[in-house]
Amino acid sequence: MARPLTLEDLRSNDVEDEAQGTWVNQGTARAFAAALSALLIATFVISRSGEALDIQGTTTDMAPGRASEECINISYGGTIVPVDLTMKAEITGDLAPFLDVVIERGPSGGFGDCDGFVSSGLVFDGTLDELARNRLELERFFNQSDSRTYRVRFALQDREEALGRAASVGFIWEVKPV
Repeated sequence: MARPLTLEDLRSNDVEDEAQGTWVNQGTARAFAAALSALLIATFVISRSGEALDIQGTTTDMAPGRASEECINISYGGTIVPVDLTMKAEITGDLAPFLDVVIERGPSGGFGDCDGFVSSGLVFDGTLDELARNRLELERFFNQSDSRTYRVRFALQDREEALGRAASVGFIWEVKPV
């Protein structure tokens, strides 16, 4: 607990230096806390938006030759810019080596709706198993209003080893300051 200052304390350089050091430490701590809070909020906003992508529900009745796709629109509303957007897939089950995944980015398309999606580039092309082993560096957002749509397409391989297997996938979207 701090003690009250006296006239003698004000004349002393030790107290003045101590008070100045405390002010710098508190100021630094406040700035750090504000930056950390903004980053956590930005990460939370991006991570929560991933819940709308429900690939598991759409791939229940997949068959070879019949791909399933979903789109998700990611927009950044944080105050820290620039930030890098990354995505990681978490999987369960043993079907992942037999599911081909193609992820594309585009400037248009809807949230959960791929009508009007136009691809501007390939992000990933491989199996779900390979996707789960990598963190994809997707995008650098330079402004608070930046957004991008991603189309995720799953195709079941026509292989006998895939019979009777199942898998589910969850995507984790994150932003990190540059």
